[in-house]
Amino acid sequence: MKITEDVFIKKLYFTLGTSKRSVYVTLIKGKKNCLIDTGTSQNFEDIVNFCEENGVAISDLDMIINTHCHADHIGSNYLFKKANPKIIFYAHFYAKPYIEDIEKQYKERPVPGFFDLIAGPVKIDRSLKDQDIVDVGTELKILHTPGHSKGSISIFIPERDVLITGDAVPGKRDVPIYENVNKLKKSFAKLRKIPAKHVVSSFDGYCKGISEVVMAGEELTNKIDKYVKGYLDKFKVHKKDVKIEDLDFEEMCSFVLEKSGFKGHKPINIVVESIKSHVINFFI
Repeated sequence: MKITEDVFIKKLYFTLGTSKRSVYVTLIKGKKNCLIDTGTSQNFEDIVNFCEENGVAISDLDMIINTHCHADHIGSNYLFKKANPKIIFYAHFYAKPYIEDIEKQYKERPVPGFFDLIAGPVKIDRSLKDQDIVDVGTELKILHTPGHSKGSISIFIPERDVLITGDAVPGKRDVPIYENVNKLKKSFAKLRKIPAKHVVSSFDGYCKGISEVVMAGEELTNKIDKYVKGYLDKFKVHKKDVKIEDLDFEEMCSFVLEKSGFKGHKPINIVVESIKSHVINFFI
């Protein structure tokens, strides 16, 4: 899909455990051709075809920016580097260790089928921080938007009126997948201030303006807050009587997911950790 004269997006599909999921990548053509994220290793050929269809061969790709370290965003990094060793890789400095050492990432965040999603590690050539500018002929402004992960970034292209949010905001109909809900909500507020006409979410693809994207994220996080409180009240769980480590998180997550409209969804570890970040607020 063509967003502007030199910004293109592609929806990709992959399998996570027993679930079918999707993710978007973005191609920015310019004096330097830039790919934002590389999907999973299952998506490599589709991304190559997407780039070629829009006039960029692998040999003409100058840089890859990873919006964060998760496998569905870095999965084909190694394959691109192998095909074109001249590609320069960028990521936030908090994401860098987990892209360069995928064993470390898996140990800390064991995702089902992780090694089926990622071809291998790559070295990050340039570490990014909030407000950095990457020049590809037009300026890409880096925004640190943590919450989904510690090293999550969004990318604003002022001259093209385009904002790429990566996974900084949860998808419209997706289960909660984030590390820190408090930081996530701060990132919502930060992104709301970006006056972009075109928004690309890795979950939902193209959206007109940031408001509808952030509203969907707020709706989900508010819903999870509501049903976490509902569970604690229903079972008379109070911080003065119970330690957080004594809670049955699998039972709680099943309750919260069902009440939130995700009936039958198995509470895998990354979803449990997301809901746990809400629970912690009730025990502070």
